[in-house]
Amino acid sequence: MNATNRVVGRTALVLVGLALLVLGVGAILVQTLPWAATAWHERAGVLDALGADAPRETSVTAWTWVLGGAVVLGVLAIVVLSTLGGGRVGTVVEDDGSAGGVAGSVRIDAAAVQHALSSAIGAMPQVGSLAVDVFRVRGSRAIRIRVRPRRGASPRDITTGVEDIVADLDALLGDRLPVLLEIARGGADSGRTDRVH
Repeated sequence: MNATNRVVGRTALVLVGLALLVLGVGAILVQTLPWAATAWHERAGVLDALGADAPRETSVTAWTWVLGGAVVLGVLAIVVLSTLGGGRVGTVVEDDGSAGGVAGSVRIDAAAVQHALSSAIGAMPQVGSLAVDVFRVRGSRAIRIRVRPRRGASPRDITTGVEDIVADLDALLGDRLPVLLEIARGGADSGRTDRVH
C-alpha cells in the first residue's frame, strides 16, 4: 500500500535506464570504433563554441536546453517526492453533503477509527497485540489490521471477531471500507508466515 504513482516511477526508471544505456554504448563505441571517435571529436568542437567567446544565439539555445532539462527533472523529482510516505492518510471519510443535498460537511479522522478498532479488537481475549493503519489505495481509503494472537488462539475465531467489529464500523460510518487483516501465526515469538484475510 504505497501512494507513489507507479506510472511516474516506471517512466523515471525507463528514462534513466535509457540515458545510461545510450551513454554506455556511446562510450564503448568511442573507445572501439575510429569513426565514432572522429564523430565525437567533431561534436565536441561544438561544445568549445559555448564558452565565453560563443555567439549569443548559440549560447542562448544551448542554455535553454540545459535549463529546460533541469526544470523537467526538478518537476519529476517533486512529483515523486510528494507522493512518497507509504500512502497513509489522515481521514477516513470526507463528505461535503452534495450527494444528499444537505448543507455541511462530515470528516472522520483516521485516528478516531484507529482508536475505535484498537479498543474493540484489543479487548478480544485471543489478541496479544495489534496495529491499525489507514491507507489510500487507488484513490479510496482502506484499513490494514495486523493482529499478533496469543499462543494457542484460533485464527478463525480472531477473523470472525474482527469481521463482526468491522461490520459494526461500516454500519456506523455508513460506508463499507476495504479491510486487510493480517494475522501473525503462532504468537509473538513464532517465525511462521503470516495469514492474510
